[in-house]
Amino acid sequence: MRKNDFVQIKGLDKQVISGKVKELRQEISALIMDKNMNKLKDLKSIYKKRKDLAQLLTVRRQKQLLEQLESTVKGATE
Repeated sequence: MRKNDFVQIKGLDKQVISGKVKELRQEISALIMDKNMNKLKDLKSIYKKRKDLAQLLTVRRQKQLLEQLESTVKGATE
């Protein structure tokens, strides 16, 4: 994932990110199947997809924590 793509993903909402996570998990499982059947030429593609998945999961978790923090601060001020 390029830096520009990563910046754009940070701007998306949680539901879109969750959809992308689901897609990436399916792609990774398909790549692993291809590897096991000796169809896959580029073995690093699995590594790259897993790295992208980790970045998406990190952004999704950051958004969850930010929402929790905002609700806590909002509840404390009332």
